[in-house]
Order: sequence, then structure tokens, then C-alpha cells
Amino acid sequence: MNTESSSSVMEAPPVQESLSGLNRGNGGGPGTGQLLRSFRHFIILVFLGSVFLPPLTYLSNPGEALHSSGEGYLRLGVYGAAALAMLVALYLLLRKLESCLLKHSLDQAAFLENIPDRFLSAAIAGSASLSLLLELAVIRWQGSIFEFFAFYKNFGLLACFAGLGLGYALSRSKEGIPLILTLPLLSWQFGLLIFLRWGLPIPGLYYSLETIPFREQLNMGVPMTATWDQIGIVYLLLAVVFLLTALTFVPIGQLCGKLMERHSQLPAYGFNLLGSLAGVLLMFLISFLWTPPVVWFALCLAISLFFFARKPKTLLLAMGLTMVALTTLAWPVNPLWNRIYSPYQSLDLGYGPNGLMFIRAAGHYYQRVHNLSDAAVGASTDPALRATREYYNFPYRARPRANTVAIVGAGSGNDVAAALRSGAQHVDAIEIDPAILLAGKTNHPERPYDDPRVRPIVNDARSFFRTTDSRFDLIVYGLLDSHTLLSQASSVRLDSFVYTVEGLREARSRLKPNGVLSVSFSVLNKALGTKIYQMMKQAFDGKEPLCFFPSYDGAQIFMQSKNGDLSIPPAVLADTHVAERPDVYRDSAIKVDLSTDDWPFLYMPRRVYPFSYLVVLGLILLLTFILYATFFREQPRASHLPFFFLGAGFMLVETKAITEMGLTFGNTWQVIAFTIASILVMAFLANGIVRQIRVRPTIFLYFLLFASLAGGWWVATSGGLPSTLAGKTGTAAILTCPLFFSGIIFSTLLTAESRISSAMSMNLMGAMCGGILEYNSMYFGFHFLYLLALGLYAAALLSGLAFRNTRVLPAFEA
Repeated sequence: MNTESSSSVMEAPPVQESLSGLNRGNGGGPGTGQLLRSFRHFIILVFLGSVFLPPLTYLSNPGEALHSSGEGYLRLGVYGAAALAMLVALYLLLRKLESCLLKHSLDQAAFLENIPDRFLSAAIAGSASLSLLLELAVIRWQGSIFEFFAFYKNFGLLACFAGLGLGYALSRSKEGIPLILTLPLLSWQFGLLIFLRWGLPIPGLYYSLETIPFREQLNMGVPMTATWDQIGIVYLLLAVVFLLTALTFVPIGQLCGKLMERHSQLPAYGFNLLGSLAGVLLMFLISFLWTPPVVWFALCLAISLFFFARKPKTLLLAMGLTMVALTTLAWPVNPLWNRIYSPYQSLDLGYGPNGLMFIRAAGHYYQRVHNLSDAAVGASTDPALRATREYYNFPYRARPRANTVAIVGAGSGNDVAAALRSGAQHVDAIEIDPAILLAGKTNHPERPYDDPRVRPIVNDARSFFRTTDSRFDLIVYGLLDSHTLLSQASSVRLDSFVYTVEGLREARSRLKPNGVLSVSFSVLNKALGTKIYQMMKQAFDGKEPLCFFPSYDGAQIFMQSKNGDLSIPPAVLADTHVAERPDVYRDSAIKVDLSTDDWPFLYMPRRVYPFSYLVVLGLILLLTFILYATFFREQPRASHLPFFFLGAGFMLVETKAITEMGLTFGNTWQVIAFTIASILVMAFLANGIVRQIRVRPTIFLYFLLFASLAGGWWVATSGGLPSTLAGKTGTAAILTCPLFFSGIIFSTLLTAESRISSAMSMNLMGAMCGGILEYNSMYFGFHFLYLLALGLYAAALLSGLAFRNTRVLPAFEA
């Protein structure tokens, strides 16, 4: 079941599914060797895209003049000749290896068919664990190489789904795509992305590959595309990565499908769910240990070795290719930086000319440490250092004698050090990423985290404010910006729910009567500044915040007291060289839409439909269609439509569950992992009930599903349940009920299928559709997903009544 953070778990039991009706020929696939020939065509297509990327990037680089010189044309000519020679060599090599690969495929199929029945259940669980763990590893690794993958939402997930679904569909064929091809394809993707990010011969040449072509959403630290050629290069990179990822997962999906076909439907599905749960727990463990990607993939590839044919040459080749993949992945591209993989993101720790720590996230500037102690500033003649100190000290000058302070986004400790310098007696330092907190603790020259007055808290800010009984003289929002999504199923960032009207109100509620809320932000344009201003105004019951413009990092500060009567003495402003300009946003004619818990998109000043995302979505659909049309000629069976709609509906409900559970319990990686594991457990329980009790497909089951969705929508639109233990328990129950009932419906329909891989594949294709439909939340909000899921589940019911051979009973029999 591939559920990762967004797998389609449940309905499409973990990562596996296959468009059964699509298969043809001998059990569903093309004739002898045809599968491999089709696969070869895609490999050549991906190779062409890969070799075109470097020269096109070179030509589109706005700061590179060499491409217009004779030397530049000479370089391109030599590169083109070498690329042509490599293309011919690759084509001839693939032709020569065709018979060998066919033999590997047949040996693989024979090995899977001959696995003893006593080990079959464990093999099904192991293959599901492999598919989900590899899916999570690939998605996370891609985001650590190019930052924009972290902003492309569920792009990597959909690519994995496409490959797995195709693999399930092909599992009925006697031949197939040998599992051993997964290894060189992974090596190819590792080498390509690492080369494009760090190996291009001219520094900065990868600029075009780091731009983002989406206009609806602002992005901190990532430039938007300026020209059409840059946009084209980004889309070419996405197409190449999508195909590489999908092709990598085809043999994995085929492995899962072949094993499940040997078992009866419901037990096979149950063991698949258990394996998927094991995959989630493994990823939880390796995330907890802050392990690097080489560990993630080493674990995946070690599991895959159990499924190769037991022949010495095959095993030696597999182990050799595994070493090539891991060596490529572990190659030290930038040894001067210390790279840490926290549970949330990849962080690079380095040191500037002044010897102070500098932090990059996914290769981009994220944070820097300052030594702003009295001794350091007194000994310096640098006016910028004094301006930086004045910025960090300003909230404490605006609210003097702040004894109890909460700092949101404490990071490496600059804000914490400022609070201590200003005389705070107790500081709650809230930071969601434990790696950043540890880096600050060990590298900040003022050692703020070693002070007994400081309590470091690794938690989500919303969760902290909801659960603490403390009240504060001052709450400071640091320059908080997340480069990481809450999950790969959703467009929500880790800090999205911090910057909503409801989030600001909750922070205000934790202020003492004369307490002050200070929000600092690197405002990208006037529209974003206007939005934050209006959100603060609404959170403070119409009282306008004060706006200050310090001389640091493009930061702006929005402040207001709990009572809405804050004023700053002019002497303080003059002494700190901070300008107060209330008219900038008070008189702004720019129209903005405020971020709420239903629509938490701070970086979208207006609620506009994300039309520029449609290009990427169209690219995904086009490539998926080409993949399936190349391998299959038959149409999907109409009787499988219920599985498609169940998968699409489930994906939307799962996305909603992840975001709401994060909002209720905290947007931490532990909560997200627990939510995904809980979804798998609910699917397993539903499967177990259907296995133990003779449950039939009934309209009554759909009624329970619709009622649970309607109840969730009503609670969400009413403001949610309180943050008490009973309220949190009720939230968890409301979010899981639809998943439980849809799991029962899926399992009941599965009992009537003769080919489990076919139903799974169609279900996974539906999950892809649901992942695409999730983009509607960027305009309609997340509550809308309930209604959209309700419509999809209704389509599942109607298509079942219209096309399925088995009748849907009016009541359920036990």
C-alpha cells in the first residue's frame, strides 16, 4: 500500500494496485519480449531528456555569456557529439541485453511462483514494506536535492503511484520487467540530480533548475522563473524525474502484484497492510535516528535482495548494482559542509568568515548565528552588527521588563540570546526541528540554551499554545519560514497553521493583560505585508498592529498588546534606529485574503485558483497516459470503477486527516507518522472484520460512510472540537471513521474480484486522481475536500450499482 505521507493506503491498500482490465495477451501482458521493448523505449526517452538538461540549462542561464561565444559553441558541439555516441551505445547495449533481461524476468517470475506457501504471507508483507519504504525514501531524497520538490506538493508521490500501479497491472503477465532494473534506474536518478545540483562545470549554472514557474504562491529564497526557456527547463526536469521514478517502481509493483495473486484476496490485502505498516515504522525509526539517505536506501535495497532469483550470477549482479547506487548516493559533493538529515529536512551547517555558524536548508540560506553580546558589539566598528543587535533587542525595548517570554521559531538561538540580554527571567524557546535546536545549543557563541532560565521545547507552536497554562509578558515570532511541507500529500507547510488568524488569536490568548505579541517576517512584497497586517488586525479584534521597519534581512515587525493599546515612545525608536510606518499597510489599496485554518496559505496573498499548477498536473496525466497506453491496448473494465472512485475519495480524506490531526495534536513528524500508521491500522481492522464476518456490499455501509463525512464536515466548519482530552479523542474518531467505513466497503468489493492486482491498480489510479484533486484546496480550502470526497464516494456507489456483476444488497448480512 503506498501510503507514505499520502499514500493511498486503505482504499488502495498500501502501495499496490494494478489496472487489471488493462492487461492483455498471456495473462494480461504483451507478447514475448514486448514488455521489455516498451520499457527500453522509455529508457531511451529518459536518456534523451537527461542529456538535454545540462546544455539547455547552460543556454538559459541569464548570467552566462559564454554560450554566445565561440568557446561556448565548441563546448556544446563536443557535448552533443559525446551525447550522440552515448545514445547509440545505450541503444545497442539494450538490444544486446534484451535476451538476458528476458531471462532474468522469467527467472524472477519462476522464483516468486516457487516461494513455499508457508513463506508467502511474509513475502507479501515484505514486498509491501519495500514499496512503501522506498517510496518515502525517494520522495524525501528528491526534496533534499532540489528545494522546489518540497514545494511541488505530491509530485513525487504521484510518480511512485504511477509506477506501482503499472507494475500491479503487469503482474498478470508471465514475463515482466525484472526487479534488477530498479537498481540502475535508482543509480541513474541519483547521479543525474546530484550532477545537476553540484556537478555542473560552471558555478551557478543550475540557476534555471532552481526557479519555480508557479505564480499564485510566493516562495522564500527560491526565485520564480523569468523566461519561457527557464520554465521549459523546469518542466523537462520534472518530466525526466517523473519517468525515472515511475519506471523505478514498475518492477516493485509487479513484485507485489505477483505475490498477492498467489493468495486469496482478503488475507493478501491484510498482509499487504501489515507490511505497509512495517514500512512506516521503519521510516519512523530511521527518521528518529537522523540517518542520511544512504541508510534509507541501503535498507530498501537490502530488503529487495530477498526477492531476487536464487542464482549466484543474479545475486552477485544485484549486490554489485546496489553498491554502485549507494556509492553514487554517498559521493561527497560538498565536504566543507556538515549535512544533517533531521526528521523534517536536510540541513547544511557551515561557518562564515567570522567563524559563526551558517545554516542552509536544501542548499539555500536558512539561518545564521550572530554574536551580539555586549563585548562583541562593543569591540566592533561594523554598523551592520549594531543594526542587527538593535533588531533582535527591539521587542524587549518595546515591552520593557518582560520577565516571561515565549519565542516561536527559536532556531539557533539569536532571539533567545536577545531575551536573556534584556533581562528575561524565564524563556520558553519553541522550535519544531530538533536538529536546529541542537546546532544552536552547540554552536551559538552566547550559549543561550545553556542558561537555566531557558526551557527548550521541541514542538509545534500551535500545539504548545493550546496545551500550556503559562501566560507571557512577550511572545516573539522569529523570522519563521518553513522550507518543508507538512506531508507529501498536502500543500500545507510546517508553519502554515502558525500564521493563520486562529493561530494568532491563540497566541494572543496566552498573553498577560499587558503582554505584547511581536511578529517578525521577511516580507516579500507589499501584498504579503498587507495580508499579515490584516491578519493581526483581525486577531486583535480590529485593533491595528504597529508596523516597524528595522535594518535587518528585509524584516518587518508587527506588534500589538493584548488590550490593543500598544504605543512605543519616540525615544526608543530613535535609539534603536527602527522606523515606524503605520501608513504603509493601513492605507494599502491591495486586496488580500486572510489565512485561516481552513485556508492556511500565507504565501498566497489572494485566494485564486492555481492555474499555473495545471501545467504540471497536465504533464503528470500526459506522462501517465503515455505509460499505460504503451503497455496496454485494452480498456479498463467498467466493473472496476468503484475501486477507482474509492481510491480518489480515500486520498482526499487521508489528506484532510493528516492536516487536521496536525492542527489538533501538533504538526510534528511524530504526529504525521502516527496518523499514517493509524490509517493503516484502521484499514487492517476493516479488512479483519470483513474476513471474520460475512459482510456483503450494502447501501447501508455507504450510508455510514456518507454520515461520517457529513459529521466531519459539520464539526470542521463549526470550528472544531475543544483542545481537551475528550475533544482530541473525538477529533481522532471523526477523522478515522470515514477511513474505517471506506475500508470495509473496499474489502467487501474485493471479495468478488478474481484478480486482486487489477482492483488494486485501478484503486491506485484513483488515488492519483485524488492527489491531483487535492490542489483544489488551494482555492476552496480544506473543508471542501470533505464535499469532494463525498461526491467521489457517491460515484463509487453509483458505478457499483450500474456496472458490477455482484449486486449491492439493501442491508448488510452477518
